[in-house]
Amino acid sequence: MMSTLRETSRRLMCATGSASVFVFDSRRNQKKIKTLAKPVAHGDAVSPLSGKRVLLRSFLTTMLLLFHVNAFGDEFTIKLDNGDTATLTARFAGEGRKATALEMPDGGWKLIPSDRIQQRTSGPDPKPLTHDELLQQINEEFSATRTISNIDKPFVIVLVRARPGALDPAVEKRYQNVVKKAGTFFKGMQTNFLEFVKQARIETQAVKFPLVALIFESDRHFDAYTARVTEDQGGLSSPNIAAFYDLQTNRLVIRLSECTTFDTPLHEAVHQQVYNRGILNRFAPIPSWFNEGIATGFEGDGDRVRSGPKSISDRYGQMALRARVVTWTEIVARDQPFQGDVLAAEAYGHAWGLHWLLVTKYRAEYNVLVKHYSGKKPLELDRPDERVAEFERIVGKSVPELQREFQLELPRAMARRKN
Repeated sequence: MMSTLRETSRRLMCATGSASVFVFDSRRNQKKIKTLAKPVAHGDAVSPLSGKRVLLRSFLTTMLLLFHVNAFGDEFTIKLDNGDTATLTARFAGEGRKATALEMPDGGWKLIPSDRIQQRTSGPDPKPLTHDELLQQINEEFSATRTISNIDKPFVIVLVRARPGALDPAVEKRYQNVVKKAGTFFKGMQTNFLEFVKQARIETQAVKFPLVALIFESDRHFDAYTARVTEDQGGLSSPNIAAFYDLQTNRLVIRLSECTTFDTPLHEAVHQQVYNRGILNRFAPIPSWFNEGIATGFEGDGDRVRSGPKSISDRYGQMALRARVVTWTEIVARDQPFQGDVLAAEAYGHAWGLHWLLVTKYRAEYNVLVKHYSGKKPLELDRPDERVAEFERIVGKSVPELQREFQLELPRAMARRKN
């Protein structure tokens, strides 16, 4: 019997083990990655800041209207739960685990159960929305009377106000400075990121879509938006989330209060860069240790990025050295240590440590490893039992041997830095 769209989406996300949302809590030096049981836009879509569910038919109709100006690409005829059909224009991004990934002109991805696709008519890839077109789409989503924006290519920074209407001139100027500062910070982060990947000889591509950062003035509205994106994750509380990057919408979502130090947004913005420059494929089975290792390597001071993955992080270095429960073998083999409160700090400390050791001592092997992970396809079947073996084959040493080397090398490097 055919599953409903929502049931299929739950099965898909649980089976892939892929996280749709990266969530970082810098205040506790912990990061949680949760698997979405119901990602937005399969089965039904959830309208931001509204408790009303939208049927998939209405959602697809909305997509067709929004992207009419760029109506080129494959046409997919999709069977809905009620037996009706709808046609969606998108780029085929991949398939596996009985699902099909479709890339929309705004850079978002929709995961559709493969048995619901009745027909596919080939055509040229849809033209990506321009920065102005994407900003218009966001203004329609949240209402232009509630947004203050800044386009600093490739970024589209939008501050979503708590309520519409005229602002006090002083407040409006302050918010305009916030979005301008955010654009400057993310451009600086991008420069540092691109310098790192160039030195590491990692192949990259130009950004295909505008990179969106949403900043919520109201914590209540941030919580409401986050709760809908992370719905049914089982215990993830939005009040404890400072910022996140969502693989499906391709958006970076931030609390206004985080736009002082940008500690958490910096970490999430690294994820956004990795997935928008062709380094990794969205919804591919990428080990969490690599995703988090590269992101924890960048640290800032509120105005600029002060260090990259080759630099020593006192925060994560000490976390790795103090760890007593989680081992490197565990984080290479499986992602579970990253998914809870108790062991998360040790897992992220280890992720930073393993990545740091590879980029400083095993550069050639690191480059081959990145190419290996880059080759993993969206929705590809993962083989956790082979993770350690493939890692050790590429690097040429056992994981425990590398961890012992790190425990000797990092204190020496810290001592050399002080002298």
